[in-house]
Amino acid sequence: MFHFDDDFTYRMPAHFGGVHGGDLHDLQYDDVTSIAISYLTDEEQLAQYVPDAFAIVEPSVNIEYQKCCGVQWMGGGQYTLVAVMTPVRHLSSGTDGAYALVVWENDAAPILGGREDTGIPKIFADIPDYHLLGGRATAHVSYEGRAFLELDLQMDKELTVEEIVTRNAAGRINQMGWRHIGNIGRPGAALSHATFYPVDVTYLSGGTGAGTVKWTKMEYVQNPLQAHIIAALADLPVVEYREGVYAKMVTHLRGDLARELV
Repeated sequence: MFHFDDDFTYRMPAHFGGVHGGDLHDLQYDDVTSIAISYLTDEEQLAQYVPDAFAIVEPSVNIEYQKCCGVQWMGGGQYTLVAVMTPVRHLSSGTDGAYALVVWENDAAPILGGREDTGIPKIFADIPDYHLLGGRATAHVSYEGRAFLELDLQMDKELTVEEIVTRNAAGRINQMGWRHIGNIGRPGAALSHATFYPVDVTYLSGGTGAGTVKWTKMEYVQNPLQAHIIAALADLPVVEYREGVYAKMVTHLRGDLARELV
């Protein structure tokens, strides 16, 4: 009969075996295209969606589209994501980073690993390839044919060599989340705690400019499991847009540094 070993790391279905000591194989993404747009919002409204183990450092909504190619752990495959984050400080540890409010992805494999292993709130959506024409980059997220989020960035200047060097000098993103696994058949949680999962980013090229986002609310019947999430984010007011960034980059998920935050 199958026996679980505490020195192994397992993923569902675990009875087919695990990896001794942990699953920290190469998590490098060789070719990533990013469209990032952020805006200030109302802090009181935003705070409704940030656990009280954190403090909001700045009341901003940071939305980033990433077309991820050359994903090493997927055998050189690809997937696309759109992450919605806000800058926070974890109170007990004093760690600063970006708290993931939600991350939409168009492939089941990264969704499953990111949710159960590191508490990043990943859910499914259709995310077509971005468009780039004349310095304008656009992307959108949809569910069963209905677009609920659109990104539009008009670049007005390229990143200089000096700007790329500066960005790479501070290239680590301290990504944080909340791993919540509910009890079976009753209220409450079997597991519920803050998590830390850093990502190293190396910028190769890019540009900056003015960006906008457009949220379109969905009815329950159109997207039963996500309509309330989309509505909550759509209701956050845009007080002021920040500079948008289009970039080509290499990223490296630091699974070796991921941990619980206590």
